[in-house]
Formats: sequence, structure tokens, C-alpha cells
Amino acid sequence: MLADAYNIISDNASWADAVYAKELKQDNIAPNQTFVLVRDSLQAMSLFGSNTFKEITYDVEIQIWYSTNSLLDYDDVEIKLMKVLENSGWRTQSIRGRVPDPDTQQDFQTIYVSKTKEIN
Repeated sequence: MLADAYNIISDNASWADAVYAKELKQDNIAPNQTFVLVRDSLQAMSLFGSNTFKEITYDVEIQIWYSTNSLLDYDDVEIKLMKVLENSGWRTQSIRGRVPDPDTQQDFQTIYVSKTKEIN
């Protein structure tokens, strides 16, 4: 499911200089660039019956790091991204709120989305 979220974000984040999956290497951090990090957060089994689970809910964490000289409308970018994910079956679970990174001074936002998959 991480690949699904990553592909949707990569295809729809033309405003980002880069989109990364799973990890962000220190070499990739550049305060003058806007980038997105997508990684797994939590998986939870549900809908139990006949001694087994029938669904898994996948949570994905999305962090958007804005360039220190960004002129993007953060709200607009984030809402459009959440709507694209929603149209693909993902649900926004929480939004942390933008805070500046103490090392790079970049504003960053953390968004959690989830999607449930039926298991046969």
C-alpha cells in the first residue's frame, strides 16, 4: 500500500522538487527545496471471523517539507493532495499542523492517511 500512496503523490505533486519513499537520506535534505517523504505508519487487522482477519487497514505518514523560500499556498497544496488521495480510496486520519524544523528552518507538515484492504 505504501507504493500505492507513493505513486499517487509522485504523480500529483508537481510542486515538489522530489518525492521519497520510506527514508530520507541526510544528503537529500536541502532547505531550498520542497520535498515529500512517504512512509508506512501502522497496519491493523480487523473484521475478524472464522478465527482469522478479513481486512487490513494501512496507515501512511506523509511529510511535506517546504523550501525556505517557498511561495506555495500551503493550504491549497495540502488540500489538493488530500483530495487526490481521497479520490483513490485513501482517508485522511489526522493532520499534525505545520512547524518549522529546528535544523533547516523549513516548515513541514505531517499528514496521516489510511486505506482498508479486504483480504480473501
